Formats: sequence, C-alpha cells, structure tokens
Amino acid sequence: MEPPNHLIVVCGHAIWAGGPTKGQDESEWIIEDWKNGETPTYAAHVKAGVKALSEDDRAMLVFSGAPTVPSIRLSEGRSYATLAAANNYWNLLGPASSATSTSSKSPSDLPLLNIPLHPRILVEERALDSYQNILFSIIHFWRSTSHWPSHLTIVSHQFKRRRLTEAHCTALSFPLDHVRFIGINPPGVPEIVGREEDAVAEWIADPQGMSENLRAKRQGRNCWDVAQTLFLDDEERVKSGIETRLVNQGSDEVLVEGALRPWGRN
Repeated sequence: MEPPNHLIVVCGHAIWAGGPTKGQDESEWIIEDWKNGETPTYAAHVKAGVKALSEDDRAMLVFSGAPTVPSIRLSEGRSYATLAAANNYWNLLGPASSATSTSSKSPSDLPLLNIPLHPRILVEERALDSYQNILFSIIHFWRSTSHWPSHLTIVSHQFKRRRLTEAHCTALSFPLDHVRFIGINPPGVPEIVGREEDAVAEWIADPQGMSENLRAKRQGRNCWDVAQTLFLDDEERVKSGIETRLVNQGSDEVLVEGALRPWGRN
C-alpha cells in the first residue's frame, strides 16, 4: 500500500461535549453566545472532512483545535473527532481493520471519549488559531505517518478562504495548486465578510502570527496552558529536518525563513 500523502484538516471552532442527539441539539455544544445557531455548520465541517477522507485512500484526516474553555479540558479537535465517531462517520467510511481510542484517560462525565477512532483519523490538540490549525496538523501528519503531505485539503468557513489559503498556505510555502478548500459558512453569513479583509491583511503582514495582537489572541484562548512549540522535544525537532527558532523566551517556535519546506511536493 502506498503511504499517505494527503492531509485533510478540519479547523475547530467549538466543543461538542457529547449527548444523545449526537450534535444536533445546540445544548450539547459549548459555544460563545455570538455563535448561537452555528452548531449545524460545525457538524457540517466534520462531515465534510469525513467525506473528503472517504474519497482518497491515501488521505489522513486531522481534526485540529486546542482546549479553549476553562470549564472542561476537552479540545476542539478531540470533540470533533468524537462527534464523527458517535455518528458512525455518517456511513461514509468502510469498516476499518483497526481503530484507536480517542483518549487514554476518559472522564466519567464524557463517556463518548471511549469511542474508538478510525485509524486514518488523527487529533491535533494544540492549535489556537487558523495558522496553527494548518502548521500543527502538517507536523502531526508527519509525526504519525513518517511522511510529509504533498496535498492539502482545508475545511472551514467559506469567508476564511483567503486567510487560510493565500495568507497561511503561502506563508508555509505550500503550493496553492496542491491545496483544496472546502468552505461552509454559518447561516446568513455572506461569502465575503468585511472584517475578514482586515484579518487577511494582518496575517500577510505577520505571516507566522508573532505580533503582539495575534499572540494576545492565542494567549486569551490558552486557558489550559497548552504548549505552543512546534515539536514535542529536541529529538523530534532534529528528526524532522525542519529549521526553526524558539522565540519569546522559548514559549513559541517559528519556521526559519527560506529554509527547507518538505511538504507540498509530489
């Protein structure tokens, strides 16, 4: 069998805490008030990622997002993966030869975390913004498969297309002709949102998100003090072959400009 070469990233936006309706009832979700009415969109993102996975035997699906709510140490990425498993992947995936547990330690109030995941589904639990959704998922793909992805599919809101492709993928030197974007907006949200143009401009000016403003946004979401370095330790960093720099007293890690980018190659 040929090795995986296609990374599918579903960007997390909320946390599904479990429940009998398997995500259909908004009361099962932990969301900010301004996201009321948007939970069907998050479920649609999850399903779209699973569908994309079903279409390519060489793909791996990564649900990405850190724990962002003080009341529960459940990450966005893990909750999305659990939602997919609870819905039996909407019958889009064939039977798997093996599966992996979603968590080694399942809280008694979150029994759904014991549902095994499909072996081609991974969980990334440190990303705190859209740039990290992509970069951390690329590295997690390599960590799990020992291969770098040559093709990338991103699932998120349609109005974030330019930010995720033109800003982030360009910053990562991931060829745009190897990138597919699946955009699904919440109800009533237009394809182009005015404030999003400001976000795109900010990211183009600060490609790795190290400005005071973008760092502050991540810090505000990082209620569980999740590590923000790209690699787990020095051994993994060296093994990757990626040149990086530790910044901000070692709390953040950035790619060295102009250095090797092994992803996005045929």
